[in-house]
Amino acid sequence: MRSLFAAVCLALLSVPLSAPLSVVPASAAPPRATAEEREVAAVFESARSALAAHRGGDVVPLLSRASVRSLESVRTAARTPGDGAVEKLEPAERFAAMGLRRYVNPAELRRMSLGDLADHGLKQGWLGPNIIAGSSLGPVRVKGDRASGLLMVDNRPALVPADFVREGGQWRIDLAGVFAFGSQMLKGFAAMSGKDETAYIADLLDKLPPPKPAVLRR
Repeated sequence: MRSLFAAVCLALLSVPLSAPLSVVPASAAPPRATAEEREVAAVFESARSALAAHRGGDVVPLLSRASVRSLESVRTAARTPGDGAVEKLEPAERFAAMGLRRYVNPAELRRMSLGDLADHGLKQGWLGPNIIAGSSLGPVRVKGDRASGLLMVDNRPALVPADFVREGGQWRIDLAGVFAFGSQMLKGFAAMSGKDETAYIADLLDKLPPPKPAVLRR
């Protein structure tokens, strides 16, 4: 299950893990043959460096427009009363929204932007061990306005690559594959458990460390 948690952490809106933030120096990057590969790698390094410095909000501008929309849909659903909006989300986004409801009190959740939530999560130690701050980017393949790089964690290939998309001439991190991977895992594990996806997600959250007293839900 750590792969799922890591994927959601990458999206900046996961729930806390048991381990604190652990920043591991990135391993030496492979040579970049083209200017595009170097540009893609620079975006990744900007995100990695920001997270390592506990500046989560600085990562949001590095995300693709579609990624920001997905994260905004999570934030909106988490802040919307009732379960209707949350139930409409795909499982990975639903996991994140339900986690936000569990770990951020309603008043703070209504106030916080995506950047605020990312900063808050880093302060609370939610993103540890973080899949970007403790990782490096391996070989990058560019095809048109899309690129994908081998994501290395502890010198091992991660289960999901680091994807990028070029928007307005600038490369941005694309989280679509992260959410798709997380949703597939949740669907599969829920089916094996014999529970519906929401009930399975609730059970996962119940097994994580309890919220700190300062952020308990009403």
